[in-house]
Amino acid sequence: MRITPFLILALFLSGCTSDSSSWERVDADIFNEEINDNPEAFLLDVRTQGEWEDDGHLEDATLIPHTELEDRESELPEDKDELILLYCRSGNRSQNAASTLLDMGYTNIVELQVGINGWKNAGYPVVYG
Repeated sequence: MRITPFLILALFLSGCTSDSSSWERVDADIFNEEINDNPEAFLLDVRTQGEWEDDGHLEDATLIPHTELEDRESELPEDKDELILLYCRSGNRSQNAASTLLDMGYTNIVELQVGINGWKNAGYPVVYG
């Protein structure tokens, strides 16, 4: 096996990450499995109130816009190791939110890479109101 500079860099970087923190980006099918397999997980929507109302949201989700996470930490799980299932509209803001949550000490995050748009396109339900 030939060791390339990319492989060396990947191995080096893998040693620089904390083993206690996890942030995984997944598609709609895997996100649905996570919801079903972890009914006690904290389901977090980081869009705006208007998007929540106009575009629907996942059942049992909590809305905290991504720019308000640090200010509203008291609404997040007290246990920093609790699973947080995270989504936004298209997967961009949820990346920022995941990074913020990791900086805040949360260690177990699964992010819907395709956002609620991809969720709906995959045929999964949303609720309105």
